[in-house]
Amino acid sequence: MTLFRRKTRVLLVCTENICRSPMAEGLLRHHLQQSPLRGSVEVGSAGTRCSMPGCRPDQRAQRVAALRGIDLSGIKARRVTERDMQRSDFIFAMDDANMRDLLQLCPQEQHGKISYLLSHHRQQSLIEVPDPYFGSAEGFARVYQIIDDAMGDLILYLQSRIG
Repeated sequence: MTLFRRKTRVLLVCTENICRSPMAEGLLRHHLQQSPLRGSVEVGSAGTRCSMPGCRPDQRAQRVAALRGIDLSGIKARRVTERDMQRSDFIFAMDDANMRDLLQLCPQEQHGKISYLLSHHRQQSLIEVPDPYFGSAEGFARVYQIIDDAMGDLILYLQSRIG
């Protein structure tokens, strides 16, 4: 008899799901491929507002990721749902507004699965991932680097929680 273990589900959340959370989704998938958790974690992203469902990530986000070998073109913007709250094992918010929206949407008994993405990064003084949307391409590169730098510690956190 073969027992199948369900994959751990991780959801990365920003506001519109076109900048930060798609970059985080692409980066986490990439880093997981080189980790002991390879194949055991399902990664997705969503937005708390998402006024453009079905859109691809911002071209600046795609460009900065592509320059580093990460393809975001398969990601489509979508709004976070109550079903996401139930299905996800870990939900990582990019900023305070996303955190407030997630805590309102999620049943109180499941609030423990929600945290800031950067709260697991030991070397980072920031708690919020800045939103690069209204800035320059350099802002996207900076945000990409902030998220990329957090991935090692995030994977260690997931390993400690998944087992």
